[in-house]
Amino acid sequence: MSGSTGVNPVDAMSEAQEAEALAEAMVFLGTDFEAAVEGLTGAVSEHVTGGLDDYGLDTMEHIRRVAQNGINLAQNVQGADLAITDTDHENAEEYQEGLESLDIQINF
Repeated sequence: MSGSTGVNPVDAMSEAQEAEALAEAMVFLGTDFEAAVEGLTGAVSEHVTGGLDDYGLDTMEHIRRVAQNGINLAQNVQGADLAITDTDHENAEEYQEGLESLDIQINF
């Protein structure tokens, strides 16, 4: 655990982009998986196609959930990053206003 606090908005947005890329990869994985199951269905006996169909549907549901979780993760990280950046800007403005209202001359 680090001894510092705060967030680097650039790093946080990079992490959000990685989560988004993961979600996109899962969508493409689902498409490839569906194609593979369809190819198998034509190659196997009719006695196993029912099980293969069930397997394909179950697996696609899991892939869909993982992809949705990746999308949610990316959106949550992006939202948090934007909120942190907004808070930082607001605090910087308030700090500057406070300094200006003090009207203290500083000699260098």
